[in-house]
Amino acid sequence: MSPKARGDYKAPRDRREVWTAVAVAVAIVVATGILVWFVRPNQGSGSSTTVTTSPSATSTTVAGAATTVPATTPATSTPATSTPATSTPATSTP
Repeated sequence: MSPKARGDYKAPRDRREVWTAVAVAVAIVVATGILVWFVRPNQGSGSSTTVTTSPSATSTTVAGAATTVPATTPATSTPATSTPATSTPATSTP
């Protein structure tokens, strides 16, 4: 068996096939980017989104301790108006 000459080499794929695959991949990426751009939230709503942040609870770590202890107790919220639950007395019939 003799080694093949350099001129006998045939690429596994045709160049035109490779360029077609690259062009299709680029087209898919561009189409996806365009769709994401046009379908994004708050595109034409005219309302601006405001970001509200609440103060985060600070914590202190004791040297040599494995746990972190909150410096303050987190605030709890209760509803402004609450309606007490009404219950009907159970009646038993003999």
